[in-house]
Order: sequence, then C-alpha cells, then structure tokens
Amino acid sequence: SNRQAQLAQVRVMRASGAMELSRRVLVACVCAVACARMFGALGMVDNVPCIFANADETFVLIPFSGSSAGAGPPDSRLLRTSCSQQASASLNSWPPFAASVSLVAIGAAALARGAGRLAGRPSWDVAKNLTQRGAAPSGPFPELCVFDLDACLWDKEMYEMRAIPVEDSKVFGDLSGRGEGVVGVMSGSDKISLHEGALLALQGHADGKLPGMRIAVASSADTPFAERVGRAALALLEVVPGLTVWDLLLRDWDGADVNQIGRQPPLSSNKAQTHFPRLRQATGVRFDRMLFFDDCNWGDHIGMVSAGCKESNGRGVVGVRTPYGLRKGEWLQGLDLYARKESNMA
Repeated sequence: SNRQAQLAQVRVMRASGAMELSRRVLVACVCAVACARMFGALGMVDNVPCIFANADETFVLIPFSGSSAGAGPPDSRLLRTSCSQQASASLNSWPPFAASVSLVAIGAAALARGAGRLAGRPSWDVAKNLTQRGAAPSGPFPELCVFDLDACLWDKEMYEMRAIPVEDSKVFGDLSGRGEGVVGVMSGSDKISLHEGALLALQGHADGKLPGMRIAVASSADTPFAERVGRAALALLEVVPGLTVWDLLLRDWDGADVNQIGRQPPLSSNKAQTHFPRLRQATGVRFDRMLFFDDCNWGDHIGMVSAGCKESNGRGVVGVRTPYGLRKGEWLQGLDLYARKESNMA
C-alpha cells in the first residue's frame, strides 16, 4: 500500500510538473502573439485566430476559418467584448499539451504574418526624414482624406466609454500654439483627446494649406451608444479656438453629413463593403483620389479597403496604418505616399 501511495504521489507530481510547463509555454505563446498583435500582425483576418486573456486569467481562443465569398472577416472588437456569446472554447478546458501546441502554431503564424505585413509596408524613413527636416507638404493632395476615429484620430476607444460628453465635459488647453481651446472632453473619468498628427492635419486643412482636399470620417463604432459618444466628441473638440472638428467636417460639404460612423445597417464592421462605397456615392470622389488613415489594431481595414475599393483602372485608396494613433510622421507619410503615387501615374 505504501508503494502504491508513493507511485500515486509521483504521478501527481509529474502531472503537476507537466501542467506548470504547459502553463508557462501557454503564457509565452500568448505574449508572442500579443507582440505580433502590436504590429498589426493578428486580427481576425486571413484565417488567423484571435486569442484574448480574460480577467480570471483564462485564455479564450476564437477560431476563424476564413470569410465567405463576398463577406469580410468579422470585427474582433465585437468578439472581444462579448466572447461569452461566441462559439469560443476556454483553453483551460483543453488538454494542456493540445492547448500549448495550438498556441505555438498560432504564435508562429502570427509572427510570420507580422513579418510579412511589416515587410510590405512603406518605409518609415520617408516619414522620419520629412519630420526631421520639417518639410511642408507640396502636393498633389488627395481629393478626400478619410480618418478612422478610435485610436487613430483620437486616443480612446468609444466602446470603452461610459458617458456621452457634454458642454461641461470640456477640457481647455493650448491647441499647438494656436491659442486656448477645447483639447479634450471627459467621458466619465476618461479624457478623449486628438492625437498630435490628427490635430496637425486638421489645422492644416482648416488653414487651407492642402488645396483641393476635403475630409470625412469612417468609423465602425461597435454600438449605437459608442456612435453617440463619438459624434458628441467631434462636436466639442476644437481644431483652432472656436472651430470644432464637426464644424470642419460639415464645412467641406456645405453642411451635409457625409461621414460614415457605426456598424448599424446600412453600415457594417467591414469598411470596404459599406463605409467607403457610401463615401464614394455621397461625395462623388473616386477611390483612387482618396487617402485613408486607420489604426488597424482590431482588423486590417487598410488592407481590406485598399484591396476591395478600386476603380476600373485598378487603382484604389491609398492607406496608412496608425497602430499608435495618427502622429505627425504618419500624417506626412500619407501625404508623401499619395503624392508619389500620383507622380508615378502621371
């Protein structure tokens, strides 16, 4: 009986050791996927699954087997905020070895995808050189510049906000040397502010330094409430004292609202299928005359729009990913990419 007890204890120790090793491999793989995700490597696109860490330290794998013909990949933010309602499986319920092997494969795929995607991006040297020498954009400029909102034009995600900003929510400060104005709006305890490059872009447009260019926004805000928060913030945040972002958006279109915000019908989570075709119809601007900025942190909207929104000549929207928000270098990079594209086609 003592021998059997000892053997049982050994088996328990071995099982515990295997579980601990599997747990460590699991955490390492999740970290690898997170690093790849930071560079836009992973996001419910091109048959790559998503992994989310829950508050209780369990890991949820949401598989994605590819989009059907004519349908784009689902938006992972929706899955992240309601994963309990999705067809997902807790990795804690998987055999440790199977879970670890699966995550190793996913991590390798994500990193490989990240390397490929980074290799295909325009060189950051262009933006760096433009920023260092303080170059002023010289054109030709896009006829329509389209901005994503969350984590691109501004620094917050509207689906995370808890209150709709109001007049009393305004935060005043310096508008990049243009005087004191509304530099932020409060949504509960969160302050929504424009990114530096976004403010630079909007101020340049307001000053008429980008002749022939007009602006619009394309945001796949998750819920009607998130859309209301976004619209309220646009109406309060100022570009220069006395001129809000919303004022500027309407000024370009003689007071008409051409902006595409949300994902409620007729919009969807796929900007290539809904937002941009509707923008083209509302503005009359061809796809190959557009420049688009998007953080792409929850799905490769730039890739989908660039591939799916083209004219009969094969040319489409020029896009720039802004994973850390729209900064000065990325703004100048976008203008340079568009200008070089036009020069090459001349």
